[in-house]
Amino acid sequence: MSRSVFLGLIGPPYESDQLTTALRIADEAVRQEHRVTVWTCGYSTTLTAAALGPTKPRNAQTWGVRFPSTSALAIDLLEWAGGSLDWLVCRYCAEERGVLEQVPQVRVRPPYEFVQRAVAADVALVLGVK
Repeated sequence: MSRSVFLGLIGPPYESDQLTTALRIADEAVRQEHRVTVWTCGYSTTLTAAALGPTKPRNAQTWGVRFPSTSALAIDLLEWAGGSLDWLVCRYCAEERGVLEQVPQVRVRPPYEFVQRAVAADVALVLGVK
C-alpha cells in the first residue's frame, strides 16, 4: 500500500547529518513505492541552488577527486525516483537568502504550503535545528 511521506528540512544543512538522513529516508521510501515530498526551509534552501553546479569545489587534500554538489545529489535522486519524489523550496526562505534560482527539477512554493502538505501526508517528519 502506497503512502505519502513529507520530509521537512529546516535550518543549515551543514550543522548536522540531517541532509544525509533525509536523502536516505527519501530513497528508501521511494524504494518501498511511497510518494515522497522533500520541503526545504531556511538555509536548507541553498542545497539545490542553481549556482552550486554539478561538483563541490576542490579540496587540496583530495585534489584529483571530484565530489557531487548537493544539488547534483538532489537531481540524481529526483531522476532516479521518477514521479515518486517532489523537491520543494520555500519561496520566502529562498528569497531571503538570495537563492530563488534553483535547479530546474526543484519547484519554489509559497510558505503556507508547508503546513498544507505536511498535514495532507500520511507521515510527516521535520528535521531541523534545536
